Formats: sequence, structure tokens, C-alpha cells
Amino acid sequence: MALPAPRWSLRALFLFTCALLFACGGGSGGGGGSNLVPVSSKSLSSLPSTPSSTAASSSLSSSVTLSGKVTYDFVPHNNTQIGLDYSAISIKPGRGLVVELLDANNQVLATTSTNSEGVYSLVIERNKQVKVRVKAQLLRSQSPAWNFTVTDNTSGNSLYAMDGSLVAANETTATRDLHAASGWTGAGYTQPRVAAPFAILDSIYLGVERVVAAGNTRDFPPLELRWSVKNKAADGDLTLGEIGTSFYGGAAIYILGDENNDIDEYDRHVILHEWGHYLESNLARSDSIGGDHVYGDKLDMRVAMSEGFANAFSAMMLDDPNYRDASGAQQSDGFVSNVSRKNHSVRGWYSEASIQSVFYNFYTSNNGRVARDFTDIFSVINSTTYANNSAMVSVYLFTDVLRNMIPAQIPTFNALLLEQNIEATSAFGDGESNSGGYTGSLPVYKTLPVNNTKINVCSTNRFGAYNKLAVAQFLRLDIASAGTYQITVQEAGDDSGDSDPDIYLYRRGSLLALAESTMIDQEGLSRFLSVGTYVLELVDDRAIDVDNTDDITACFDVRVERLN
Repeated sequence: MALPAPRWSLRALFLFTCALLFACGGGSGGGGGSNLVPVSSKSLSSLPSTPSSTAASSSLSSSVTLSGKVTYDFVPHNNTQIGLDYSAISIKPGRGLVVELLDANNQVLATTSTNSEGVYSLVIERNKQVKVRVKAQLLRSQSPAWNFTVTDNTSGNSLYAMDGSLVAANETTATRDLHAASGWTGAGYTQPRVAAPFAILDSIYLGVERVVAAGNTRDFPPLELRWSVKNKAADGDLTLGEIGTSFYGGAAIYILGDENNDIDEYDRHVILHEWGHYLESNLARSDSIGGDHVYGDKLDMRVAMSEGFANAFSAMMLDDPNYRDASGAQQSDGFVSNVSRKNHSVRGWYSEASIQSVFYNFYTSNNGRVARDFTDIFSVINSTTYANNSAMVSVYLFTDVLRNMIPAQIPTFNALLLEQNIEATSAFGDGESNSGGYTGSLPVYKTLPVNNTKINVCSTNRFGAYNKLAVAQFLRLDIASAGTYQITVQEAGDDSGDSDPDIYLYRRGSLLALAESTMIDQEGLSRFLSVGTYVLELVDDRAIDVDNTDDITACFDVRVERLN
């Protein structure tokens, strides 16, 4: 199985109510909690701004404190072989979860959050009939704030929650523990999979902890993690669970849950890989065009950077280089891949395996830095220099920003790059000699003069379509004088009469203009440009098409001239 399965960055639970409720009563058993119930997403707005305890009564003599611990079943991967190990299920605390106290009419009386041990505490009117609800939600209002929820994309994106039993509040029922069971009974999931949403969130909780510890002070944009037992490896209608694979789609992360085929709720590397894409897009910058990718592919440098970083990111957050993904009958199959590995069949700036190796081995290095500290890496991708750079996001951009921010670490980082046949002297890949087996790949950025001098570039699908190496050609355009400029593309090879060039103009990673007409062998674009550096991307539309089985190599003359 590929590492990882295709992830998408630019394209754009299982709903049930369990009949089994644990009985409430005496000291330690009063919580219940093996059911999942849908909660309308509208109810999120009714939560208090600070997730600390609120109470219905201020009279201590007429009040009682209810407390308890929220836990869930965690299914680990088999350490000696692939797949999940159901014989080693452990009970873990539900950390940072929103806890509500509800009355008989399901009205919220008080709200709090569990601590790092899964413990919560609420004050409520004595003898009032109440139940505890634990939402599949991590919520924090103080800076840095966050709001992460697990929802069911096959049921109107309803929020998952786990309810305890309705019992009068008194000292006898003051302890209300809630446990989310896995639903596994020996040969399959014959009981509701209550633990799944909470297992997903606990991976996110870990990621948030690590990123905050690395110095993040910015609020995390709200994010839904959409999981369902109906989410399967088929492309189609997301609301029917036809998600194809677990992926980050900008507005949400979709997660597989198809038993005996591919489930990802316990694949922490997969979840954190996708959350890494979210982090790139929201606290850093990503220029990835997404698309299919497998080990050994020669990729568009933007995709190689994004996927390689996300693989390494998951390993760094977990402090575990063994990227694991379970699948198959009874989740007993799958794959394991060591992201720290250096010896790859394909090495270079276009290889996600090379990128992940560089990042993870830099993370574990103690050469002039603290080993396993994410701070250096995060400070680079979180910087304004990185986000606002004229170059597209690639390993070259990261290296250049690192060189200026933390110059003492460049010898270590460069050594790791050279092991992967990558030469980085600037954000634009100047001096790179590794062509990936096609001379047209170099230089990484072609310099495009503004005096109507032609530059010849070729778009090819020889390494694969869409997001593979050399499908897109990048040209650097330095504008010294503001004005209106005309960009002209004309076929200039042996493919006259069939090519369909398209061009995209970027400034600091943002798309400013594009030309995708159906004109044969030519394309053009006119636009006012201010002083600065721009990147022009050129592709042949046929080389993008994944359904096109023809071998395409189309060459074009590109010119730029100032009109006024």
C-alpha cells in the first residue's frame, strides 16, 4: 500500500443511539456512557466563551458537585507485524473534551472541559435529574484558541456525543465516569464504535500540545474531522461516505471508517498527516496541488514538499518514525514505513520520501540543537518570511528561510539534503543539478526576461500526469518597473496542432491571473504588474489529464513584453 494514500489539499459518525446504558448508582459507577448521540452543530454557539464550569445554583447548601473521568478504548498497532492489535486494547483518558450537564429536557445546565487526565467537575442543584454528555469536541477560548469537532458527514455533519444516564444529583451519584467502548467483541465490531471519535480527537490533542509547545500563539481556525463507518475507499458523494481516502479538503478532514476494508480512527500517523496539511494551510503556507502519489513517484516540487512534510510531521508529533496504516479484513493488514530511512530508490527535490527523511532526521538531530524539538521547524514555516516569499513552497524555500533565521543549523540541514541528492542555495533552487532524469526539469525556475526574448520550456507527462515532475514548468519574472505586461506562449516543437498550453501567474503563492483558453498551440495573458517577483507556471492541458494515456512532451516559446 502506498505511503501515504492519496491526500488532497485543494479540492474541495456513523449515526446511532445505543440502547445499552450503564445503570447509575453508588460511588464510582454513576456515569454510564457507551452510547453516541447526534448533536446539532448549532448547539456549539450556545457554549460559554470559556469552557470552565458554570452552575445553575449559587447556594452551596443546595448544590452538589458532580465529577468523574472520561475514558475511551484505544486499539494500538501490532508492534511485530502490520495491522491493529485488538488483544492489546488500552483505556486512555479523554483529554480536553467538552462536558455538559443536561436536564431531563436536554437543556444545558453547566459546561466544562476534561483536563489532561480526562477528569471533569461540575456543580449542580441537589436532587435535580441530570445526565452528563461528553461531546467529541476540543474547545478552548483563551489564546491560542481552538475548536476541533468530530462530525458525521453521512448525517448532516452532526456532532458526535456520548451520554450518560439521567439520575438525580446527590452524594451517592456524585461520581459519574463515562467510558467510550471500541465496539470490538472478538471477531468484529458488533457493538457501536463509540470510541472512534474520541480516539481521533486525542491525536489532534497531542498535535495541538506539541505545536503550542513549539511556540505557536496564533488561534487555530475551527476544523471538523468528518468520520463515519460508511466512509469508504470509493470516490463519489461525500455525504454518502464515498470519500476515496482520508484527506484534508480545506474545510474539513475526512476520515475512513469502513470496517474490514480501511479504517483510520486508530491510525494516528494518518490523522496527524492530514492535520499537518491543515497546519500548513492555516499557520504556514502550502502551494500543493494535491493528487495521487505513491512511494517512488517523481512529483511536482510543491506536492513533494507538502506530502513529505506531512509524513514527517506525523512522525515528529508522535516521536515515532514508523508510519503505520491498518487496513484489510479485521484491520489485520496495512503497511509500516520508516520515515527516517535515507536509502530510497528515488531521491531528490521531487521525492516525498527524500523530504520526509530530511525533516525527520533534522528533528532528531542534536548537532547544536535540542533533539526532538519541533521549535526550529515550526518557527520557519510559521514565519512571515516563509508565508510571504516570492518563491513557491518547496524544500528550497524552507532551506533558504532556515538559512536566514537559524544559520547555525544550515550545515546539518545541508548535509541531510545532500544525502538525498538535493542542492539548495536559494529559495528558487539555483544551482540544482539533479534533473530527475529529464534535462528539461532544470533549472528549477527558468528566468523569463521582460524584453520579449523567448524562453523555451517543455511540459511532459513522462513521469505521470497532473502532479508529477515536469508537467508544470516554473518561470521567474522580475518586474523592475510597474506597467501592463503581455505574456505570450507559442508551441515551438514537434507537436504543432495538438498542444493546449495553460498559464498561471502567482505572486507570493497567490494566484493572480490565469489563461486556460481552448486555443491550439498558443496562449496569452495581459495584466498590470507592480514591482516585484512573480512566478509563471506553464502546463500542457493534455499532460495534466490523468485519463490521457498518450506520451506527451510539448515545448513552447514563452515571451514577456511591457505594453505601457
